[in-house]
Amino acid sequence: MNQKFGGGKPPTGTPSLAWSCVVVVTSLLAGASIVHNVYKPDLTLPPAEKVDGHAPEKVEKL
Repeated sequence: MNQKFGGGKPPTGTPSLAWSCVVVVTSLLAGASIVHNVYKPDLTLPPAEKVDGHAPEKVEKL
């Protein structure tokens, strides 16, 4: 009788790191999908006409 506290269930361990990463990535993607379906943001980029306040130079096509 070497048991100090009378036995019990052996520890089952924790989930693996890979499974935790899969759950985190899945939940982030699901959250982003829900937000984009609810708010429908406008993700269009403005035209790049001016850079640093200067108008682009006209390039002659050959």
